[in-house]
Amino acid sequence: MERIIVLKWEKVALVVPEREDSILWYKFINDIENQIFLNQRWRLASLEAEYEYYDNLKNRNDKKMLSIMILESKKIIWSISLFDISEKNNNAVLWVLLWDKQEQNKWFWTETISLMLKYWFEVLGLHKIKLEALETNSRAIRVYEKCWFKEYWRAKEEHFDWDKYFDTVCMEILRKDYFSSLDN
Repeated sequence: MERIIVLKWEKVALVVPEREDSILWYKFINDIENQIFLNQRWRLASLEAEYEYYDNLKNRNDKKMLSIMILESKKIIWSISLFDISEKNNNAVLWVLLWDKQEQNKWFWTETISLMLKYWFEVLGLHKIKLEALETNSRAIRVYEKCWFKEYWRAKEEHFDWDKYFDTVCMEILRKDYFSSLDN
């Protein structure tokens, strides 16, 4: 099936998620490493539950998801979502999930986040995007900083992982900061 491309860059494209992507979500959420990382050790999902999630998502105004596709291979590698979208305030919360572990630590992170910022601020006209990252996820934090996100708060010992607590790093980018970064 040919994917509907929302926006593309050099190597990746934002595409409309399809119901078949639920299989990727299903595999991702049932992986124990991912459950530990997301602090969802007790969440096992059926494929049917993931299909229901997709079916419910497409009718919601406060949540929007796009899939990320590598243009050369047409492979779907992750999803990037906006949650808690406030139409009144033009704010939203970013949520990123990389489905394919083989694609970790590769070139597309910065390109994809940059592409999403272009979509959010230039197409959707949002005012602010917020996100949260575990302090242990230094790779993601570096990418977000490279894409002009700034830390605005740190929730101390917010996340418990086996025998230790970790901070949650809260980051944001404002529309004006995004456009200022384009001038530099």
